[in-house]
Amino acid sequence: MKNIAIILASGTGSRLGNKTPKQFIKLNNKYIFEYSLKTFNNHINIDEIVIVCHPEYIEFIKDYLRNSEYTKVKRIIAGGNTRQESVSNGVFSISHEEGNVLIHDSARPFVTTDMISRVVEELSIYNAVSTVMPATDTIFEINESSYVTKIPTRKDLRIVQTPQGFNLNTIRKAHLMAQKDNQNLATDDCSLILYYNLSEIKTVEGDDLCFKITTNKDLIFAESLLNNSSILNS
Repeated sequence: MKNIAIILASGTGSRLGNKTPKQFIKLNNKYIFEYSLKTFNNHINIDEIVIVCHPEYIEFIKDYLRNSEYTKVKRIIAGGNTRQESVSNGVFSISHEEGNVLIHDSARPFVTTDMISRVVEELSIYNAVSTVMPATDTIFEINESSYVTKIPTRKDLRIVQTPQGFNLNTIRKAHLMAQKDNQNLATDDCSLILYYNLSEIKTVEGDDLCFKITTNKDLIFAESLLNNSSILNS
C-alpha cells in the first residue's frame, strides 16, 4: 500500500486579517506550509505528496519547489471553495486504485514524525484514523439563545488534529456520497466517514504543539516556538 499525503494549502486565512493566505506567510524565513511539507517529505513511510492550494498560488509553489529537496511532491492542484471540495480535488487527483491517504492542514506546521507514524501504523488495520488530544477544558453545548443545554463528560472528549488517515477507496466513497447529497460543509473528513457509517474511526495520540495557526496570537506563539528549538525537539 502506498501512503500518499495530501497537504491542504488552499485556505484564504480570512480570520487572520491578512491579504496573504496564512500558509504563505513566512516564519523564520520559511513559509508556513513548508514546515509540514518537510516533515512529510522526510518521513520514510510517505511515498507521494499532493499539495492542494489556492489557484492563484499554483505557479508560485511550482516555482518555489522546482529543484528543491521536496522530491515526493508529485502534484500541485487547485483547491475548491470549501475545505471539503479541496480534499475531494486532492483525493480524486490520485491515480492509484488502492492506497492510504493522509490529509493534513498546512496551517498546522508542527506536525511530528511520530504522529505520522502512528497514523500509518493504524491504517494497516483500520480504514479511518485521526490524531487527537484530550480536552483539558470543560465544554458547553449551547442553543441559539446562548443557553447551556449540555455539558459533555470531559474524559470522553478529544480535540481533533491532523493528519487524518484513510483507506483511499473509503475516503473516495465518502466524498462521492457527499457530492450526491450536495453536502459540502464538512470541516474534517472523519465527519463524512461517521455520517455515512463507512468505517470505525480509530484515534491515535496527537501532539500539544500541532496547533492550527488561525489568529495573529497563534503566529506570535509559533514564532516563539521556532526561536526556542528545545521546546519543539523535546
